[in-house]
Amino acid sequence: MKKIFAILTALFFVVSTNAYANGWGVGVTGSILFVEASGTEGDGTNTNGTETEASTRTIDVDETSFVGSGFLEYAWDATYAGDGNGITLGISYTPGSADVSGEKHTRTDADAEGTGDDGSSDGSTTYTAAAEVSDYINYYVEIPVRGPLYIKGGLSQIDVTTQETGGSNTGTYPNSTLDGLNLGIGIKGGSGSVFYKAAYEMTNFDDYSESSSTGNTVTADLDTTEFNFSVGYRF
Repeated sequence: MKKIFAILTALFFVVSTNAYANGWGVGVTGSILFVEASGTEGDGTNTNGTETEASTRTIDVDETSFVGSGFLEYAWDATYAGDGNGITLGISYTPGSADVSGEKHTRTDADAEGTGDDGSSDGSTTYTAAAEVSDYINYYVEIPVRGPLYIKGGLSQIDVTTQETGGSNTGTYPNSTLDGLNLGIGIKGGSGSVFYKAAYEMTNFDDYSESSSTGNTVTADLDTTEFNFSVGYRF
């Protein structure tokens, strides 16, 4: 994926030197974002005194949020599509972070030794788990279809930070960066140097699949759909 990003970046700057290019554009985007996430955690074979456990747990989460991003792009004319709808290469960035687990998910396990691994004295251990995503980057190309209509394809990256607490039997999971494929359809318009876009987009990220420091495993899938509206300035 990193090699593909490098190629797209190189093309971005090559296109910007083209004599018939329309020019640079910069702008902001507001999105209604729908997140679908699912995850499965499997225990290693952990022994607590005389107790051996090997089990799995699965959870599905749906979240809706409003997010903002900024973009920088370069466009050049496509005469068949009409004014304001040119072939475009761009980069967008969404700052900040968002919770993708809905809430802290908690479970309590009985402990064969009579004392919880988290320090409790009631013979149980309470575990909590959550995750957040941040620093979403999208490298994209927009291809005009006809009139104001265009289609979009992009390659994305997002950082995943895990947040878990509990006993020493579960350990901790590493943070990771996921790659994704972004597809969309939208319309463009504008007047003079000011332009707008309205689009529907979907992004399918690679699975998060990692092992904890104690041998437990987790696999999670993250997909997003969104409706967005962008306003920009061409110069």
